[in-house]
Amino acid sequence: MPARGPRSASTVAGVTVGELERDVLNALWQQSGPVGAREVRGVLQPTKSLAYTTVMTVLVRLVAKGLVERQWEGRRYVYQATTPDQLAARAIDKLLAAASNRRAVLAYFVRDPVDRALLVELAQAAEDAPSK
Repeated sequence: MPARGPRSASTVAGVTVGELERDVLNALWQQSGPVGAREVRGVLQPTKSLAYTTVMTVLVRLVAKGLVERQWEGRRYVYQATTPDQLAARAIDKLLAAASNRRAVLAYFVRDPVDRALLVELAQAAEDAPSK
């Protein structure tokens, strides 16, 4: 069996992704909405010759990593990359979960807000949100 070359891994929102996963994410980010695995494969086809099952496997892994959302549509699943804002929110949530004093971390950001109007708006949204 021929030896494979070095794989290049990168990080997306604190999650390690391989080269193929990154390519699939880029293909999804190019789309205007949710698409099926065949469409993803079609976007990748000019530069990569991939089996449909390979694309499906990568999509399932990206769903498990929280980088892609999947929903049932008609007779198939469609996939959409998580937005950069959603990824940032998840990364912040992970960091807050690791903090020993979540309140102190959040207080640091509201002590001297850059955008006071946004802080007031967020406080109002928190008041209006249904309690859990």
